[in-house]
Amino acid sequence: MARFHLRWLKTLHLMQAALLAVPIVLGLAALPARADRFGADYFTNLPLVTSEGTEVAFFDDVIKDRIVVVNFFYTECTDMCSLTTARLAQVYDWLGERMGRDVFFVSITLDPENDTPEKLATFKQGFNADRGWTFLTGSRENIDIIRAKLGEKARALALHRTDMVIGNAKTGVWRRSSVMGSLTIALQSILELDPDWQNGTQTNAQALQAALKINTVYDLSAHPGEAIFLGACASCHTIGLGERFGPDLAAVTLRREEDWLKSFIMNPDLMLASGDVTARLLDADYPGVVMPNLGLNPVDVADLMSYLKAADARLAAAEKEAADSFAAFEAAHGLDGSD
Repeated sequence: MARFHLRWLKTLHLMQAALLAVPIVLGLAALPARADRFGADYFTNLPLVTSEGTEVAFFDDVIKDRIVVVNFFYTECTDMCSLTTARLAQVYDWLGERMGRDVFFVSITLDPENDTPEKLATFKQGFNADRGWTFLTGSRENIDIIRAKLGEKARALALHRTDMVIGNAKTGVWRRSSVMGSLTIALQSILELDPDWQNGTQTNAQALQAALKINTVYDLSAHPGEAIFLGACASCHTIGLGERFGPDLAAVTLRREEDWLKSFIMNPDLMLASGDVTARLLDADYPGVVMPNLGLNPVDVADLMSYLKAADARLAAAEKEAADSFAAFEAAHGLDGSD
């Protein structure tokens, strides 16, 4: 638990950073970029299988001549996989029409014995992944060889990397980027791999943040509950703006008992395993999207609950103001039945 909490504290600091990131390159990619150095001979053409059940040669069919973003996950992960996939899905949305044309996402399971194409398809659907985003499984031997080529060498599923490898297979430029830090910086790192983008109207992380209307001046450290929500919850949930990859959390502090909500936020995997009826219904309603155990401590949960309660109070106040305004309109126009 301490390990997860330390990781979470680090994530909060990364979320608040507005500085340009220095790319963390793959060990082999630290050499001068050459496309032939990182071709089929390096990445291999070992066969893998897509979520649609199609066998593909890894280099030739998946990454050759493409700008790719590669990450690792597994569908039964109760730690960070759903969160990192949801944050990657935010970048996917921002890339818009570029997806499947200029940029391709590749998600490779680390649990091929369990993750069949059918399970990958359910997971993919849960995050509305469509054009340009490929989910792959395969034999244990092939997965292990390919993940090692990409720098993923964890000996246990729970210890796998949560960053992503981004590269341009045509130019031979490869680097790492954090999906748990600033997403605008991650977006810029991906776009910078496109020579046409670099030769056109250049921008930077600050300009991207302005274009996407992201407030980087607001001091999140003074509002820990909001910082946790933005860093860990907002990729999957909204408050009053409809469903994303999980339920809308509007009025959640009114709809759920406080003790249940605290327990679910802190240990969703344990509650699901215990057979809790509400937890199981939520799991069934959002197939493929696993509520992650973020390792939050009681103080973190209390901060998050305070933020959710305040958000619910603001929503209630806004609804009351709207109702009062409508009542005043009806009265002013004789529509309230008082005549």
